[in-house]
Amino acid sequence: MSFLLLAFCTVLGVCDFPATRGVLERFAGKENAAKFTFVKSDGEAVVDAADGKICVRAPSENLASAALGRYIRELAKGHFSRQGNRVPKVWPLPSAPLKVERSRPQLHAYNYCVFSYSFAYYDEQDWRANIDRLALSGYNTALVVTGNSRVWQLFLRDAGFSEKQISDYISDEVAISWTNCGGLETLGAPVPNEAIEREARVGRFIVREMRALGIEPMIQGFTGLLPGSARQVLTKEKYPDARLLEQGLWAGTYTRPILLDATTKTYSQLAKLWYRRLFEVYGISDPKYFVGNLFSEGGIASEVNCPAIAAAIQREQQRAVPGVTWCISCWGPAPRQDLINGLDPSHARIIVLDRNMANGGKFPRSFGPFTWVWGELLNFGNNDGIYGGYDALANLHRHAEGADGKTLVGYAAESEGIDTNPWFYELFTDLVFRPNLLRGRGAAEAWLKDYALRRYGTDDARLVEAMEILKGSIWHVDRIQEGCNESVVCARPAWNVRKASAWATDRPLYYNPSDVENAARRYHAVAIERPDLLALPTFRFDYVDLVRQVLSDRANSLVPRLKEKSAQKKFLALIEQMDELLACDDNFRLDVREAKIRRVAGERGVRAFRRMLTTWTAGTVSPLNDYAHRQYSGLLSGYYAKRWQAFFDEPEHSKETLDRLAREAPTTALPVRPRGDLLALAARLIGR
Repeated sequence: MSFLLLAFCTVLGVCDFPATRGVLERFAGKENAAKFTFVKSDGEAVVDAADGKICVRAPSENLASAALGRYIRELAKGHFSRQGNRVPKVWPLPSAPLKVERSRPQLHAYNYCVFSYSFAYYDEQDWRANIDRLALSGYNTALVVTGNSRVWQLFLRDAGFSEKQISDYISDEVAISWTNCGGLETLGAPVPNEAIEREARVGRFIVREMRALGIEPMIQGFTGLLPGSARQVLTKEKYPDARLLEQGLWAGTYTRPILLDATTKTYSQLAKLWYRRLFEVYGISDPKYFVGNLFSEGGIASEVNCPAIAAAIQREQQRAVPGVTWCISCWGPAPRQDLINGLDPSHARIIVLDRNMANGGKFPRSFGPFTWVWGELLNFGNNDGIYGGYDALANLHRHAEGADGKTLVGYAAESEGIDTNPWFYELFTDLVFRPNLLRGRGAAEAWLKDYALRRYGTDDARLVEAMEILKGSIWHVDRIQEGCNESVVCARPAWNVRKASAWATDRPLYYNPSDVENAARRYHAVAIERPDLLALPTFRFDYVDLVRQVLSDRANSLVPRLKEKSAQKKFLALIEQMDELLACDDNFRLDVREAKIRRVAGERGVRAFRRMLTTWTAGTVSPLNDYAHRQYSGLLSGYYAKRWQAFFDEPEHSKETLDRLAREAPTTALPVRPRGDLLALAARLIGR
C-alpha cells in the first residue's frame, strides 16, 4: 500500500481496527496511540514504518492485536501481564518489517477452574483488562462460563423445576465451575438473584468484547447433566422416556449432578430449551465452539452407552448450530475412548491439560483423526509458589512433530489459576509465535535478558543471572507432579507434614533452596541501588515473591525438627515474617482482595472466598480441604499461625481446636497489617 493511500485511509478511519486501537489506548494512553496507524490488508500481519508512524497491517482485528502485542514486547520492550504492566518510554519505528504468524492456528485460554480460582467476582473493568491481555498475546479462542448460572436458572424453570430446586442447585461464584463441569451442586447455595443477573451481564459483556477483538468464546453445551432433584421433576407423566443415571461422588465428597441419557426424546426436548436460553443470555446464536465434559475426574459410566450418548449430544449441537465444534477436555482418563468413538471427528476437538512440566514434547495419548490442542497445566488451585515448566516450553515445538503433530491445531493456557509465575505465560505465548526462539547456543539467555528489559526496563546483569539460576533450579522440573512444592505453613498441622493439599507432591524438593535465596539476593542488590524499581509493579511483585519463596522453603526445612521448642519458635516467626513481607504488595494482601469482593458481592462473597481458601468444602472433612490455600498477608498470621500455635500447645488434643478454626474461618476477623518498608524488611530477612 502506498504512503498516499495509507494517509488517506488514516484520515478517513476506514482502515482502522477500532477495537485494537482501544486496547492500545488503554495500555499506553491516547498520545502514544496516536503514533500508530492500523490498516486492513490481505495476507500476513506485519508491523512496519509508514509515513513516520508505526503501521500495523493485518487481515483481521485479532491478528492486528497480536501484531501490536509483538511490537510492544519485542521492539518497544514493554510488558503486560496480570502482575503488572510496563509502558515503554520510547516507541521506535521498525527498521524492518515484523511479521506475525502463529505456529498453529489456535491459541486458547482458560479451563473451568480459573473462573473460580482467579476470576470469581470479576466485574467488567477486570474483564476488560483480561481481554486486552488476551488480544495482545494473540489468543483467538477462550472459554467463557461467567453468566452460566443465569442459563441454568432460566433453563431449569423452562424444564419444570421449582424455584427452590433451582436455587438449591446453583453453586456460588467460587464453586460454580465444578457445577458446570459436573462435579457438584448446591455448594454456597442459594445465590441471590441479583448476583446471578450481575454475572449474566458480565458474561454478555465478555462475549461481546472478545468477539470485537476476534477472540471466539467457547460456551457451555448441554451434556445432559441435571440437578439430583430431576428425579422428582422428570416424571413419566411429563417425560415418558427420561432415563436418569446416578454419577456417584466427586472427590469423595460431593454428589455429582445426575446424568440424563442423551439418546432419549427427553434429552432432545431439554437440549432445545438449553440452547435457546444459552443464546439469549450471551447474546449470540452462532458460536463456533461448545464445551462440556462427561465423566471428568470419575463419574459412573457402567450403565451408559457412551458412543451412543456422545453421538446424540453432538447431534443436538449440530441442530442448534450447524458446523459447531465440541471441545472436550482431556484430563486423566477423560474423555473415555468409547465416548470419543461415538463422535464425528470433523465437529469435535480435544483440549489437553498436561501437568507434566518436565515434558519432552510428547503427550502420551493419541486421538487418531481428532484435532487437538496441547495445554499447559502449571498451576493448581491458584496456589502461591514459584514453579517450573521451562522444559515443557522449551520442547513445545516437538508436539507438532510425528503423526500426532498432523492433527495438532494449537496450544492452550489451561492453568487452574494464573496469578503466579508471569515469566512462564510470557515465554509460552512468545513460543507460539516464534517456535525457534530457544533453539541454539545462548538463545535461552538472550530471552531472559530480553524479558528482564521488557518487564523491568533494565537488563541489569544481576537480574539476568538471578533468572538463569532459577531456570536451572526451581524453574527446571525433572518429574511429574501436581503443581509447586507446597508450603507446609498452609498445611493442617502434623509432625510429619510434607504438603498442604491432598493431591500435591510430598516428595523432597526437586531444587536446591539456596538457589532461590541466591536469586533473591541478586534482586535485593539491584533494589538497593535502584529503589525506583520498587515503584514498578512488575519488579515489586517478583521481588516480594522471591523472598516469600525463600521464607516458605525455610519453613519447610524445619519440619524434621518441629518437636523441638526452638524450631517451633522459628517456624511461627517465619509465618509472621511472611505475613509482614506480603503486606508490602497488594497482590498478596487478603484485605485488598476482600475489599474488592465486598464491593461486588458483600459479606456473602467474602465468606465464600474465604471458604475456598481454607476448608473449600464449608467445613466438611474432605481431601479438598486446604486445596486452594494461598499465602496472603492477614490469612497467614490470622489463620495459619493460629492453627500451628494450637497444635504446638496441645499436639495430642488439638483436633477440636483445628476443626473449630476451620469452621470459623469464613467469618473470622483477620488482622490488617500496615504496609511496611519492603527494602528494609528484605534486608533483614535475606541480608545483602
